Amino acid sequence: MSDTCSCNTLRQSQTLDNHNVTQDVFTFDSRPANPPNPNPIPSAWKPPSSPISRFFFRIMCICLTLHWDLEFMWEIFREPNGWENFHTEYLKQINQCSTVQGLVLTTVAVFISTLPPLKQINYAASGPYTLLSESLVFSLFGLLFQLYTSVVGQSYQKQKTFKALKRSRWLFICHIIILSIPVYTFGISLLLLIFAISVTGFLSSSKSAQIFTGASFALFVTYLIASIIPSPVYPRLHKLLWGTTDCADEEDSEDSDNEDKEHSEKEAGSAA
Repeated sequence: MSDTCSCNTLRQSQTLDNHNVTQDVFTFDSRPANPPNPNPIPSAWKPPSSPISRFFFRIMCICLTLHWDLEFMWEIFREPNGWENFHTEYLKQINQCSTVQGLVLTTVAVFISTLPPLKQINYAASGPYTLLSESLVFSLFGLLFQLYTSVVGQSYQKQKTFKALKRSRWLFICHIIILSIPVYTFGISLLLLIFAISVTGFLSSSKSAQIFTGASFALFVTYLIASIIPSPVYPRLHKLLWGTTDCADEEDSEDSDNEDKEHSEKEAGSAA
């Protein structure tokens, strides 16, 4: 009798185990390999279907974001308070840029309004003076645009602005252009000032001035390259120029995918 009971108990336990294993396998197989993105990019932000429009769209995205499309920007804005945080950080950077832009404007104004102390280094010649004049113009325009974005930037942080820009890719690109104009004007004014000083040194009749100018210019280029390589800009340039991605970039994408999966699983658990 005891043997019969133990045999029946063993059979029932095996049946339950097989049922649980089958249920687990079914549950595992029914799970999607890649859960859908809870916040996909709007269809209005995707590249246009027309070849000509798509070409100009790609060019503008590369010039403004160093990406082929707006996926990178959407990854920022789809986070909680991503739109507000992005513009808050932008306004902070613009305020710092305005301070440096004022220093560039003061430096250019000093060069233009004073005579060269040495005849061998004549920055009042036609070439350097033209570059200094253009740098002064771009500095003034830079301060004007920076003041404009600082005043109007508070309205950019509102969600209704984001909802309006989500309706069209071209409206959003125009918005990014407006945000980029102060940065580009600052960069152009600073480069014009550097080129004016470099041209003055290279055209100098003093050999020592030419040597020091060439060494300073080479050091500047070296610092610029060394600062680009460890920055996030380098993987994007590497992908645009050679069409390949680094291992670090792939690991970052995998990490972001894992974060998206965890986020979607948490939302599913909270909904359940």
